[in-house]
Amino acid sequence: MMRKMSQLMTYTMILILLTGCWDRKEINDIAIIQLSAFDLMADTGKYRGYVQIAIPKSIGAGQLTTSGGTQQKTYMPLVDYGDNMEAMTVKLERKLSRDVLPSHRRIFMVGESLARQNMAPLLDLISRNPKNRLRTYLVIARDTDAKSLVETEYPLEATKEEALREIIVRKMVVPSMLRNFYASSAATGIEPIAAAFSKDKDGKILLNSVALFNRTALVGYVDDMQAVALTSLLGKKPFGDVEVALPDQKNKLSVRVTTLNVKKRVEISGEQPHFIMDITATGRIMDNNSNLDPSDPAIMEKLNASFQEQITKIYQKLFHTLQTTYKTDNAGLGQSVYRKYPKLWKKIEKDWETIFPEVDVQFKVAANIYQIGVQGAPYYLREDEISQ
Repeated sequence: MMRKMSQLMTYTMILILLTGCWDRKEINDIAIIQLSAFDLMADTGKYRGYVQIAIPKSIGAGQLTTSGGTQQKTYMPLVDYGDNMEAMTVKLERKLSRDVLPSHRRIFMVGESLARQNMAPLLDLISRNPKNRLRTYLVIARDTDAKSLVETEYPLEATKEEALREIIVRKMVVPSMLRNFYASSAATGIEPIAAAFSKDKDGKILLNSVALFNRTALVGYVDDMQAVALTSLLGKKPFGDVEVALPDQKNKLSVRVTTLNVKKRVEISGEQPHFIMDITATGRIMDNNSNLDPSDPAIMEKLNASFQEQITKIYQKLFHTLQTTYKTDNAGLGQSVYRKYPKLWKKIEKDWETIFPEVDVQFKVAANIYQIGVQGAPYYLREDEISQ
């Protein structure tokens, strides 16, 4: 009997606790922000904010939906201006009949002019609202303003922010979330980076660059395989091609880099750090415009040597850009010193900005082309045209 009474009391307490959602909000009470774009207007000095608010009845129907024979957008755009970030944000919210829900936002887009000046006010505004998720991607609009870039049509994906996120995740694989940026800007011995989108000649969005920051200010970019090399230093997978050739050959072969692993080593001479990069690269031949037959072991040995040389040059150019052009440690060399030699780092930390451009970095590369395709030489060559 006592056991039954105990069970009854337990069930009663559970029912009391499951009385419903006392603070629930209906879908028609909230405004779901899909993405936000921020710019600094050069002519007025004011901040411009642009947001896309999802139209719930159209979600899942793509960027455009048809109603009554006419096409309608699945989002409502809002634009406003302000002397500071908070004033601009308040004006945007006053245009909405619903409560703002930013937790589903995928993208923060920042125009180049604002990023170059200083992103500290924007970053502070974002971090103070607990509803802003740090898994949101922070991206830079290169050579343009953020508003015009996010308004570019992209019909392949249902929503624009999904397209931008998928390109980052599937292609260049840039650690570009807000949490990555905050962590790098606050950490010792490393500066932040972010994915940088631009417009191609045909007006389509293109991710071909990584934005380099010194603290919270944009200083420049690295492009193409230099950008891939930089992300590999941060443990990310590569996506890109290099061209290899033999000295006596005019035409080249394109090799898709499939793996690019880097182990950073730091050694100390006196109080001067010295860095060694152990790089392992693999690739597969994607395009052969030469008359070489890669199935020939002697030819493949020479191609591997060329592949290794090209990978080495990419990293050399990357560090020349970081150390000489922009003088900012986005590769985290200082962090390597801090982790292995914390006492030395304590001595040199304040002078790292002047030490970093002068440190010696060596590259030890092992590169191997592991796949040549179904045919060594191109199918269209006659036997006497193939170089041996």
